[in-house]
Amino acid sequence: MNLEEARVYIDSSSDLLYSSYYIQGLYSVFGRQRVHYSSRYFKGFRHSNHFFAFVVVNKGEERKVVVDFTDSKLIDDKALGWCDVYGKINLVFNSVSSDKIVAIGPSFGVKIYNLFETLWYCGLNLIKAYNRIPNKRKFMSDYKAQFKRPKLESYSPEPSHERDVFFMASIWKQEQATNRYRANFIKSCRSYPLIDFEGGFAPRRHNDVSGFEALTTASRVDMSVYLERIKQSAVVFNTPAVKDCHGWKLAEYLCLGKAIISTPLLRVMPKPLIDGVHFLITDGSVSGIENALNTLFGSKALRRSLEASSLEYFNKELAPERVIKRLLNFN
Repeated sequence: MNLEEARVYIDSSSDLLYSSYYIQGLYSVFGRQRVHYSSRYFKGFRHSNHFFAFVVVNKGEERKVVVDFTDSKLIDDKALGWCDVYGKINLVFNSVSSDKIVAIGPSFGVKIYNLFETLWYCGLNLIKAYNRIPNKRKFMSDYKAQFKRPKLESYSPEPSHERDVFFMASIWKQEQATNRYRANFIKSCRSYPLIDFEGGFAPRRHNDVSGFEALTTASRVDMSVYLERIKQSAVVFNTPAVKDCHGWKLAEYLCLGKAIISTPLLRVMPKPLIDGVHFLITDGSVSGIENALNTLFGSKALRRSLEASSLEYFNKELAPERVIKRLLNFN
């Protein structure tokens, strides 16, 4: 397919917050003037935060693509039957049931529109897909959430500090292992003599998960502050989140070129992340995390190597335009 002459049509009912990363990729590959919102091809789909659909058309040839960003490992059979290529973030190892399915790795929400554009596209797409949007308030809140996210270019790597470590994460109601591993990282950093630690768990709105009060901060931090502190952090911590998914944190950390400590990944990446090359694997225990901290703070060269390798991996495998090109060249 000739990418220089093709036009792209995006489902008007898409969840803009979760789709924004891939729309950014479409803009990068095709240019904004050839990417349009439409309901023409998508009348069987409804607004949800499960997947994002688009069609690339060139000289009568159509290529239908689905990007499944749900936390669940499940494949949507209806979407799979509709598309030519099915990109799945949270693909389970050894579970591919169709040659349409490709692992695309994690992403994160990005700001792609200014205020006027956000309001314009929200109104336009609400009209275009009105009958396919069961929750109008949620649909509009997706646009607002997109506007509050940093732009992709804000995720520019900066030299990390030697002692500063920042970590801020959610407490989940049902993800006990995730909560435990994150708590162990906070405890390890607070007691580690070479670290000036800041952060903890972000407070829940209704304080409805007990047991982590001593590790919870007084308030949430603004996204701009969060991003700046992560850029400065000497090390960062990752663990699978809801339903064992790849969280946004992993993609953000790789994009920022961080030295990552992580528990084992439970979903497929486009290419494997290698322990000791792209990140350091830990079992998530306090002692395991302390061993990883000893390794990283005992070797500045290793930290710098991990930073360079994580950024290189992102640029080759996870950058929005790389994901789009992989999807279009999959078959």
